[in-house]
Amino acid sequence: MRPAARLTLSALVLALLAACGAPAPAPQDKAAAREKGRDTDDTVFDDMIQTQDRARAVEDPTLGSKANMDAAIEQSEGDAAADER
Repeated sequence: MRPAARLTLSALVLALLAACGAPAPAPQDKAAAREKGRDTDDTVFDDMIQTQDRARAVEDPTLGSKANMDAAIEQSEGDAAADER
């Protein structure tokens, strides 16, 4: 292959690679993403991520009510065992 053809081909490949690259995110986008509790910007998966965020938000109250329910069940089982004697 001639040197001129090699140089042209290399320049074409580098230009295509540079054109395919994504621009760097703006700093305000990163700050907005951190406010949402993530290190990423908005993506096509944002709806799924928001669903996970909502699930995490209700996890603590749900586990708290589960603990209360477990305590009530244990207490009622203890009362029933005492009544059977």
